Amino acid sequence: MNIPYFTGGLSHMLPLLALNNRYNKSLNSYFLVHSNLQGFLKGKGVNCVPIDYFGDQTEYPGDSKQAIEYVIKKEKEAYEKIKPTLIIEDCSLTSPLIAEKNNVPRISIQRTGFFRSIDKSYRNPDHLHSLQKGDFAVLSLADSTNAVSKLLENSKLEQNNFSSYRSAKAKIIPGIPSIECLPDDIEDRQSYFYSGPLIVKDKPSRNLLIRLGIFFELNKNKPVVFVTTGTIDKTPVEKYIEYFAKRNYAVITTNNCEISEEYKQNVFYNELLPLNYICEISDLVIHQCGSGMYHYPIMTKTAFLTIGTQCYDREDIAQRLQKLGVSGHIPHPDDNPDYWNIFIKLMNKFEKNTLTDYVMMNRLKNEIDKTMANFRMEEVIKYALAK
Repeated sequence: MNIPYFTGGLSHMLPLLALNNRYNKSLNSYFLVHSNLQGFLKGKGVNCVPIDYFGDQTEYPGDSKQAIEYVIKKEKEAYEKIKPTLIIEDCSLTSPLIAEKNNVPRISIQRTGFFRSIDKSYRNPDHLHSLQKGDFAVLSLADSTNAVSKLLENSKLEQNNFSSYRSAKAKIIPGIPSIECLPDDIEDRQSYFYSGPLIVKDKPSRNLLIRLGIFFELNKNKPVVFVTTGTIDKTPVEKYIEYFAKRNYAVITTNNCEISEEYKQNVFYNELLPLNYICEISDLVIHQCGSGMYHYPIMTKTAFLTIGTQCYDREDIAQRLQKLGVSGHIPHPDDNPDYWNIFIKLMNKFEKNTLTDYVMMNRLKNEIDKTMANFRMEEVIKYALAK
């Protein structure tokens, strides 16, 4: 049974889907996903747990306590229907409760941003984990103690921290050791398996190619910049888009921003895009350093900048990428009032072709290719099922 993070949109379903696509012949796998996604997945040959999960008649609860109560109830119902041998999840912080109660081994997709293993001089103590940001502070599990104890009595799992979540029998790190660094003193190092990026490479639709063709016809010979903050993060990027539009760049973005009439033809918006294709045709990518997103410009050898979101799991990796010399990091305005001047300096480096160490970029790409080729899901499952 595969369980994405329930408010995580596509970003926490795609890694599970990537694993399923690679190993669907050897695994009888079921996804627990939003009712609206079940038809889409079934159309791609993916099994889904046949229950109503946040369906049309189910509004998202207004607070984390109600949300977690609902999710745990539905996970329990899904378990009873499927009776899985194994639970594989991505940032589903309620899954340990189900796994422990039923004595089912759990494989967890985990990013090393959990550990804050970068040098302390780079850390901002006021930053939150990205799951703590936004309307659903899902990590505040202490708020749901009553709901949890009702549904899963005698649970020994700790509340309100990552310790229980990190204790999965096996952990898959969707990256490479040079970027996703484990702490030197980590316990059970052998339980962590590097898979390389777990991404799904989509081809652009015919309609998208037609629209892009018209856009590029209107913006001939302009450098192309792609700006995205993914499907979840709401960090404002209007100022960046306006900057590029005014400087005669062709801007592609997944962020729906107000654009002055004068520059509208310079900006192409679509909510979802085939990231590998868009990064490949771009000269510069600006993104929020989500785990899936940061791999694309490395794999396509495209220059990129990361923007601060005040989420340490993203920003610690962004600092690591900057230290490696393959990107530049722009702090969040609330972290550094000089953020715009930092952006301008980084843009000057990009326009002088000194932003990116392409020797290192190529080395990281090769490590990605090698890690993906050497990853064996069978070994992870064998480890997880071992007594």
